[in-house]
Amino acid sequence: MLPDHPPPPIVLTTDFGAADPCVGMMKGVIYGINPRAVVIDLTHHVPPQDLRRAAFILATSYRYFPSGAIHVAVVDPGVGTQRRALLVATPTARFLAPDNGVLSYVLPRPGETSQVSSGLHPVPPGCAAYQLTKPDYWLHPVSSTFHGRDIFAPVAAHLSLGVAPEVLGTPVADLVWLPSLQPARLGSAILGEVLYADHFGNLVTNISTEDLTGLPVLHVEIKGRSIPRLSRTFHDRGTPAGGLVAFFGSHGYLEIARPDGSAEADLGAGAGEPVRVSVG
Repeated sequence: MLPDHPPPPIVLTTDFGAADPCVGMMKGVIYGINPRAVVIDLTHHVPPQDLRRAAFILATSYRYFPSGAIHVAVVDPGVGTQRRALLVATPTARFLAPDNGVLSYVLPRPGETSQVSSGLHPVPPGCAAYQLTKPDYWLHPVSSTFHGRDIFAPVAAHLSLGVAPEVLGTPVADLVWLPSLQPARLGSAILGEVLYADHFGNLVTNISTEDLTGLPVLHVEIKGRSIPRLSRTFHDRGTPAGGLVAFFGSHGYLEIARPDGSAEADLGAGAGEPVRVSVG
């Protein structure tokens, strides 16, 4: 019997793109189990196998969805291998994903420091993690290359119908984590890097507003170019024509842009490019 109240939304994040039928099949499986499901596409254009970008997108997006939302993140280079399929429950959301670090930035960092290396770390306090081990809640036969359709989508649908997480899997004590996003501090400089270039060619870095709180910014340097101040918008008064600007984007991280153009193309820069912020 379907519940009387609206189900929590199921939010999809993948690297499947829009040209192939993968996303449509996942939605078909979900609606076949819960016809009243509410399915939202966050994005299906994560670059193939780019775990760090997927993790960042989740971390900067999940808070805008209702409490209890079910996030399905399928960026899964190790599909079909021994990597675990997980359900992670936090105080505000549930996440279904492979155990490959894609959930690293949505969870509280383990330990007393935000500087965490890659590898296995304990499940943070206040959260619970389960390995999906109950085939009764999967689609059969299970493909070795499409767990998004055959495991994660049906489990999300059952979860949206009120099936408890502990019914869907077996508790686990640790998770795979990606390296911390935290930039380094060296004297009077914050040393970060470009995480990715967005659709407009803006270069999104790993330097957050918190990293620069209380620190006067003297200039931002990238690939031999210097930006003398932080801007508030793309077109602050005094922005030089054809020049670069640096500002904090809507997600709270430093971006480098070229107004009415592409900083990515202008600089020939992308993920991994070093960024230096000199502070007073």
